[in-house]
Amino acid sequence: MTNQEKNCRARLHLVDSHRQCQHCQAEKLCLSFGLDQSIGAEMRDLIQERGPFQAGDTIYRQSDPFRSIYSIQSGCVKAETVTVDGRASVVGFFHPGDLAGLDGIGSKTYPTDLIALETTWICEIPYKELLDLCGHSPKLQSRFIERMGMTIQQHEQDWKVLRSDPAEIRVMRFLYQLHERNRRNGSTSPRVKLPMAKQDLASYLSLTPESLSRVLTRMQTDGYILKESQRVLVLQKSLEDELGLPVSRS
Repeated sequence: MTNQEKNCRARLHLVDSHRQCQHCQAEKLCLSFGLDQSIGAEMRDLIQERGPFQAGDTIYRQSDPFRSIYSIQSGCVKAETVTVDGRASVVGFFHPGDLAGLDGIGSKTYPTDLIALETTWICEIPYKELLDLCGHSPKLQSRFIERMGMTIQQHEQDWKVLRSDPAEIRVMRFLYQLHERNRRNGSTSPRVKLPMAKQDLASYLSLTPESLSRVLTRMQTDGYILKESQRVLVLQKSLEDELGLPVSRS
């Protein structure tokens, strides 16, 4: 095992119970939010805060035994797998409030690497203990099933649309989804943060980095976006019409 691998593994054991929830940017999406006092307390005892992970740190690796799911408190992570020809392929991004690791439930191992893209805090939720607690709380069980359904639905939408549409529509839809996520969390800002590297976003959208750059340049020329910085775009026009979607209402 290399020193880097040892350091990454050591980070998995950084738990500070006194700071739990301090870094959370999605409290209302937490599985323990709004539960009865006794079940809520048991759930909070079950959850273990881990971090901070820095960009490039690995939270779990492909083929690691499945034991826990992970709720993103703050920051952003990517799910990455290795193709048969040895290339890294980004298959998803997880933002505050998202549950990562659910795809390991059936196979008993994680099918991807989960890697931090920026300073990130997570909540580790041991799966077996979560199921035991769900057996004592129909509300928790219902919430967990609902969250799994939301995750499956989101992934289905991503794979249907992002892999088949023209390049510009793929990029527009990705930016729209990020903006909608921010809006649902209470933000009214037109700014969209892109914590991922251009190569990672291109991989996720099945584009080359050069094609992605051309699309973003064209979108800026056409007045859809304004590049405020290397990782922040400002949406200048509504994307709903271009995507054939109903206009969002605040």
